[in-house]
Amino acid sequence: MLQTRTSSRSGFTILELLVAASVSVILLGLFLSVATNILDAWGSSRDSLSSNSTARIVLDTLASDLESVVLRNGDGVWLACDLLEIKNNSGRWESAQYEKPTGTQSLQIDFENPALTANDYRFGVAGSWIRFFASPIDASSTENGGDINAVAYQLIRRKPHSQASEAEESYNLYRSIVRADYTLEEAIEDHGYFIDQFDGASYEGQAGEILSPRNDSSLLARDVVDFGVVFYATNALGNQEVLFPKIGGPREFRVPTDAVPESVQIFVRILDEEGAKQLSAYERGLIPSDDSDFWWNTVNQHSTVYTRWIQFKGGSL
Repeated sequence: MLQTRTSSRSGFTILELLVAASVSVILLGLFLSVATNILDAWGSSRDSLSSNSTARIVLDTLASDLESVVLRNGDGVWLACDLLEIKNNSGRWESAQYEKPTGTQSLQIDFENPALTANDYRFGVAGSWIRFFASPIDASSTENGGDINAVAYQLIRRKPHSQASEAEESYNLYRSIVRADYTLEEAIEDHGYFIDQFDGASYEGQAGEILSPRNDSSLLARDVVDFGVVFYATNALGNQEVLFPKIGGPREFRVPTDAVPESVQIFVRILDEEGAKQLSAYERGLIPSDDSDFWWNTVNQHSTVYTRWIQFKGGSL
């Protein structure tokens, strides 16, 4: 008896192969999408953590200094703050082909407008330059220690250190502390507690550091593209009133000549890593743009504004 043997067909049809390939492509696309989202989230989280850390250092240091500020009525200027709408105040600003705009683009100080938020405020091309007499907790060494030190904060666009390249130029916040002995000799004895006249010698630890910080150790934070200080006092109605700065008001504030503030609000705008890269490329002419708002559009997209209220607790002499 003959047996008929049927052959079983193995392999795939073209249709099956196409279906399998399509499914693989879809799965690969989903995987890449998920991976991209994870990497984006990780990058955003990393930038946020970095900015938060920088802001905490700046605000904690400012709070510590301002809470130890020494103020008194009478002669002298114990605290001075200027709203800088010029770039050459320090003499150390390093210019670029395109950089932070001057004029009204970088100035928005309408603190009475309830529609504006912290992200809307802008404090001039070089921010607030504040200097004062205080007893900083980190000035306890033989070199800096003493009853009081002259302290200053200033925003300057420059290389973060002497070996840095042009590509590393950034907006940096500097904190200067003048040695206690020079504070006594050059500010107090020579100028009678007038902190706004204290800008003599230009080497580390002396008066010139107030105006023109040059030592790497004075660098407090990088990628700080705006820095603002707003002073408040309680008015007759018991409400907080802005003393400085005001729209149409002076760009200089002297204590106690103009007023004696009770509190201060600090604004620090910090770029994230991607924003710093884009801004650096734009300022060096590597990103062509005819948009006059490109600088601030980039900053708004890639920066965070951090604020803190500080109550003055310093004593008097």
